[in-house]
Amino acid sequence: MNRSTLAFCFTIALLFVGLFETNACAQPHTGKDSFWVNDGNNATIFPRGRINRLGYQISVRLSAPNIPETQRVEIEFSSTGGPTTADHNFTLVLVPRGNGHSPPQSALEVEIPFRIPENSTQQTIIRHVPKTSYGDLYDASILEDGRSIADIPNEIGKPLQRYTAVEKAMRDEICWRLIWVNSDEDMELRDDSLQALVDSTFDMQWESETFQPNMSYVDENGNVNQNFITVQSHSADEMPLDWRSLLPFDAIVFHREDYIKHQSEKPPWWKPLMRWVHGGGVILIRGTLPDQMNDTKMISSSAAAFDAATIDAIATSASQTLRTDVANMPSQWGDVNAINMQLNGMGTGEVELNAIEKFRRSVVNAYNNNKKIDRLGTEKGMMVFPSEAGILVQMPARNADEPVSMLDWRTTKSLLGFHAYRTLRRGVDPMIGTQRFFEWMIPGVSQPPVYTFMGFLGLFVVLVGPVAYRKTTKSGRSYLMFLIAPVLAVATTVAMMGYGIIADGFGTRMRARQITWVNSDGDAMSRTRSTYFAGIRPSNGLRFPSDASVTLLLDNEETSWEDRVQQRFDPRGRVTVTEDEIRFSSRLLPSRQQRQFVVEQPRDQFGTVRITESEPEAVKRVSVEVKNDCKLNLQGILVRDQDGLFFVAEDVSPGETARAKLLTTLEASKLMGDWYKRQWLVNSKTNRQSDTADRQMRRRMMEETFDVINKLRSSLAMTSAPSDGVFEYELQQRMQLGKSLPNHSYIALADLSDDVPAIDGISIENSIHFVMGDLP
Repeated sequence: MNRSTLAFCFTIALLFVGLFETNACAQPHTGKDSFWVNDGNNATIFPRGRINRLGYQISVRLSAPNIPETQRVEIEFSSTGGPTTADHNFTLVLVPRGNGHSPPQSALEVEIPFRIPENSTQQTIIRHVPKTSYGDLYDASILEDGRSIADIPNEIGKPLQRYTAVEKAMRDEICWRLIWVNSDEDMELRDDSLQALVDSTFDMQWESETFQPNMSYVDENGNVNQNFITVQSHSADEMPLDWRSLLPFDAIVFHREDYIKHQSEKPPWWKPLMRWVHGGGVILIRGTLPDQMNDTKMISSSAAAFDAATIDAIATSASQTLRTDVANMPSQWGDVNAINMQLNGMGTGEVELNAIEKFRRSVVNAYNNNKKIDRLGTEKGMMVFPSEAGILVQMPARNADEPVSMLDWRTTKSLLGFHAYRTLRRGVDPMIGTQRFFEWMIPGVSQPPVYTFMGFLGLFVVLVGPVAYRKTTKSGRSYLMFLIAPVLAVATTVAMMGYGIIADGFGTRMRARQITWVNSDGDAMSRTRSTYFAGIRPSNGLRFPSDASVTLLLDNEETSWEDRVQQRFDPRGRVTVTEDEIRFSSRLLPSRQQRQFVVEQPRDQFGTVRITESEPEAVKRVSVEVKNDCKLNLQGILVRDQDGLFFVAEDVSPGETARAKLLTTLEASKLMGDWYKRQWLVNSKTNRQSDTADRQMRRRMMEETFDVINKLRSSLAMTSAPSDGVFEYELQQRMQLGKSLPNHSYIALADLSDDVPAIDGISIENSIHFVMGDLP
């Protein structure tokens, strides 16, 4: 072989090696180390070509669920030529596509600036982005110093069928999303336990239009993804380090031994987990042995949320429902069998009737083999413990070799009630808005001054009629009326418009309703519903804290989701997420319009209220001394001690103590009612078209989606579920209804937190801040 031939072969070999390595690097990251499961569409990579001249590679992954929730974005930077020699300033831009988001005018454009410092070889950036639409299809671009590193944007996500998006969205809202945390204690039981969870939804599956048995099994990684159950199986080390990553999930399932160990050791992900729980999350404890049923102090120090009679009644109801559903299965199976045979006759493909029959038998056997069905309640150790807005459930005890059964799952979900669903717990949906928007508006702005306008019109009538007409007629110049009337009409119109603008002003205003729920250690979660009005659109937009979950709450304009499908696609605005803040563009706060935002935010070391019994009077229960450990001034404090006695104090500054006087139960109840009604949710729009009989009849007949939360409540047949979230629900229960203020707890009125206003120099009007929690 001569030198030229050898050189040619060597060159070809290098090219093949280069192509192989380039293709290997150009494949999107599988998300193996990511908390999110990659569905094949939610990842992309820059650059995508075979030749990479950039010297680095950037992969982008979005959270797989396409529900309207805080969206997790992972950006992974990898240098291909050693450590970087200079700082790189990038911006990830996600532009929503019209065929990938519904409703058509609900999506947000996203900007995520990030910096890669010098001497970096690999770095991962994680941001959490507010999401206001159903769907996840974007054009993704990476800008470096303002210029795109790719010729054309990459596509990320998947398209939607516009006319079926509403139905799919409602189904995804009902879908129960769980995280199963793997444990060495019961790894061999995981698949059987999760299969029982899937089988527990058989009554929903039989009622669906198509039964797909292949989607009703647990894969080798312990993941389930079907219409009514979605489960992600992860090790504890894969748990996220930001509480917002857990927002799309309904519950997390831990083994008892692992939960106790993590609670003691407090790994890095433990605090984000507790933040999620305190904001309304649910933890399910499996693996309790029969001799551990009553040993609950290591799980929770709180008193049980439900008494034994309530738990047993729920367990009995769940078992009776199961008995009825199983009895109806033969006829239901016959109907499904007939439909599938008809489809086979039409040549639509092979249908696995054997799988359907196997599934039917597994459900019947699971029920028939459980003879002690009435012992699923407290006799099996079921208990529920509150954890601020969230709850912790000890599932029925089983022997170490027994998996979680179908009856366990059904009883547990029945016990959770509305807590099983994240949307009902949060009480806000950003897709189509709600008429509850009008319950918390800034009074007197962006509303027509009816009586003033009537005065302007009356003055116009008087000037045109008795004055101008009489004057011109007497002078013989009645033809001037053709000039006077239009001039007066224009002047009246200008006066009315000018008055409306001047009356509203040119500044920005805010009205906030903040509820902060504090635990005994002084950490807290707050939920703030804020209404903003701008006379002139603020150029800097709105800025929210970087650790918050921000949701836009709009007036739905009495237009159903189904009616919106035909509208043109037009994003609402742009959100920019940095390490320090979440910034909405000024387009989301148009001039002379009111806009609402719901912000959930953890507040570490917020402080609490405590009773100090250093004074002799405190022992006599005539009065007690209370101390304000919060960082805010408390305008009023109502405490209830361990014996159920009420005490009230007023105007207690941070760090100070005050004498709280004794109140009777009736006086305390009246005081709480007055506090709650001082700034309560009242609908200010009384003449709504939706209140008419015609509109109500249309809604009943067409079953259209005007309000996602009410639609969800209707689908689940829940009449007592909250419509404004568990924070507002609990506040109302404590101050007005139901259980009143629990023993050894308090409620207070406070100033707003400093970071609540999203615009500098804003005027705060008619706002209120409720603080509630347990006494230390």
